[in-house]
Amino acid sequence: MHISGKSAMILGAGPAGLASALELARNHVKTTVVEREAEVGGLCRTLRRDGYYFDIGGHRFFSKNREINELWREVLQDDYLVVNRKSRIFYNKRYFDYPLSLPNVIKNLGMKNSFFCFLSYLKSQWRRRGDDSTFEGWISNRFGARLYRIFFKSYTEKVWNIPCQTLSSDWAIQRIQGMSLRRALLHAILKNQNRFTKSLVTEFIYPIYGPGLFSEKLKRLSESLGSQYLLRKEVTAITHDDRQILEITLKGPEGEMQNHRSDYYLSSIPLTVLVQRLVPPPPEEIVETAERLRFRSFIVVNVILNRKNVFEDNWIYVHDPSVKLARIQNYKNWSHFMVKDPEKTSLGLEYFASEGDELWTKAPEDMIDFAMKELEAIGLGPGADLIDAFVVKIPKVYPIYHKTYREDLETIRRYLEGFSNLQVMGRTGMFRYDNSDHALLTGLYAARNLFGHHHDLWNVNTDPEYHEELGPYNKVINGIYPHPEAHPAGTP
Repeated sequence: MHISGKSAMILGAGPAGLASALELARNHVKTTVVEREAEVGGLCRTLRRDGYYFDIGGHRFFSKNREINELWREVLQDDYLVVNRKSRIFYNKRYFDYPLSLPNVIKNLGMKNSFFCFLSYLKSQWRRRGDDSTFEGWISNRFGARLYRIFFKSYTEKVWNIPCQTLSSDWAIQRIQGMSLRRALLHAILKNQNRFTKSLVTEFIYPIYGPGLFSEKLKRLSESLGSQYLLRKEVTAITHDDRQILEITLKGPEGEMQNHRSDYYLSSIPLTVLVQRLVPPPPEEIVETAERLRFRSFIVVNVILNRKNVFEDNWIYVHDPSVKLARIQNYKNWSHFMVKDPEKTSLGLEYFASEGDELWTKAPEDMIDFAMKELEAIGLGPGADLIDAFVVKIPKVYPIYHKTYREDLETIRRYLEGFSNLQVMGRTGMFRYDNSDHALLTGLYAARNLFGHHHDLWNVNTDPEYHEELGPYNKVINGIYPHPEAHPAGTP
């Protein structure tokens, strides 16, 4: 299909929107990208404060998809590092390897507790009693109820704020498919025998100044080919005639309103927001279904500490139920370029929240005080070390996979497919807990569908292999990126 000279409007300048803009611009489609924030990248933004760089969550660059790896390489050129992956679980003031390592678990839990965990695991293998459709049942059936309670329950309920027995197992299947206590045993015993175990991802690509560098470079590349970006513009209305989208209404930072028409519309804004903005409103059934699809939001307290070393990991998961703190990013361990002074440390203290709840409504100074007290409570950072801090709040980040979410999502999907010139893409746009490489791929595919391709965006990231166990990935990365020794940190 030849659509040169036609126009396309992209809603949202996250990874999917940026990828679509590049692909459309390369094919001579007049493209306009609308973004609510002042910067592009969505979650893949990097914020700067007094010479220090802060991500919105950690973003490892790795993918089994060669095209995505080549896109990263094309855009970043030499502005990247190859980083050794290290992350652990912080529980009961001890560090546990992640993915779980049997010798490390025994060492930290003690022989007695480890023995009871193993008995619990054997019981689960003898007779699986858990409901595999729920997160609680799926994990208990593969690790045993005791390890589930220690390592999975408290953290998962921090993230989602719903009981694990009402959370769909899809989240576990998508994030930790293939992992079990049996696999951990085999990995511990046969770790040097690669023919028996898959390789864990031990290294990844990372832009020297964080993922925001990639997003900004991708934006500039598409702009050089003709794409236009409208930043700080919020979509307030999407007018339609039940068959196609006719125009969108944008609101600027000063309240100014603008209407824009286009031939095609590609949306990566939250799926629920898209439904809410439709004019006239969808049928009542669609509105009610969309209201059942909910997101968790994200709060990051970014701090600069007067300490050279805090912990050696890229990030750690905080499973201790005594604090609400869920994850801590250590940015200098992602890239030393992220800190202005190597004698200092910058951390991202991450919290999961719901819009309007107690955490979400805290004033920034109160949230900083709260986070520093929690950091001190788990023994990782006395408040006296604090040099500077600021708070970032991002709404609608993590789609909540409640038990019947698939049926609700399918209802919304069928309705939106009735619009001939609309495609949804990206993480929040499709209500999918995807990584940035999957979002980029949906953006490329959405653009190509306008050229007559027939990519099913909903089948992106349905590979049964969990992304932590990508045996082929090391082959892909070595074929595109130099080995770490050929590209040492400090010489990007």
